[in-house]
Amino acid sequence: MSKLVGELFRSGSRGLLIWLVSVTIVVPLGCLLIFLPLAIGSRIQDRTAALLVMTVPPVLFFLIVVGGGFGFLFWTIRRRAAQLDAAFVPLGLAGHREMLTMRSYHGEFRGREAHVYFRRGPTLEMYLGTPLQTRLSVDEPDAMTTTVAGWLHRHPLTLTDPALGGLRVFALDEAWARALLADPRTPGLLQRLIKFEEPFLVRQVELLPGNLVLRLHYSKRWFRFEVEPEQARQWFEALAALAEIAEALPAPQETAQASSLEQAVHTRRGEFVRWAFIVLFGALFVVPLCVALPIALALIMWGS
Repeated sequence: MSKLVGELFRSGSRGLLIWLVSVTIVVPLGCLLIFLPLAIGSRIQDRTAALLVMTVPPVLFFLIVVGGGFGFLFWTIRRRAAQLDAAFVPLGLAGHREMLTMRSYHGEFRGREAHVYFRRGPTLEMYLGTPLQTRLSVDEPDAMTTTVAGWLHRHPLTLTDPALGGLRVFALDEAWARALLADPRTPGLLQRLIKFEEPFLVRQVELLPGNLVLRLHYSKRWFRFEVEPEQARQWFEALAALAEIAEALPAPQETAQASSLEQAVHTRRGEFVRWAFIVLFGALFVVPLCVALPIALALIMWGS
């Protein structure tokens, strides 16, 4: 089975499990704090007592659900940020929050511009600067993506070196790529970057114009994600060694320019503005709605 197809199944199963757990918690809590107080309050003759019974528990329910959801999200983001900081900050990279659940790191490694991006999925991308201006992709074989690449008239190189077993290579400049793969150090570095003992399902080393990139997508673990500091250092060490080997070769004849999207990937996002918008939206709309909705519902039911 294709890894991508398998990941779609796993993602769907994970989402269904989260939904079932949420329903199991929220529905009984809603019955206890919304429907039961409304039923009791509708039978109380004293108007003030009835409104208190019918409004306070529902307001508490919405505050628990909304506050608990935001609290869990904030705790998850902070915990993941601490884990990623422990892995990449010691390498000389400065961490930044990107949007709500993303995180990035920027700096230098071995005198090269270095960037790391984490986003939900999970997806981890590590960029290391290089003056090379060509394209190369190395990953593990996958039937579905090979078929799609064939439709786009892209075909992997035929590899005969046993040291490259289990790898698939696409190249813009085939002759240059074969010279890189022929270096006795290259297979070992590629195997270290792709064949390692971690839960990532999709691993890819990609040479883009101006950057050598390690992309890691999806995880076998459902709710836990960690990057060990030593593993992070080994990834960057291997990328730097591979870049040095590639740059020592004669320049590739088939070159390419970075696309506008690739050029903009390292542009810092306005995370402060986004966080300010989220807080302002919550203060102006979410919290008042959680308070006003139960009160309005209680008044309607009591009046009827």
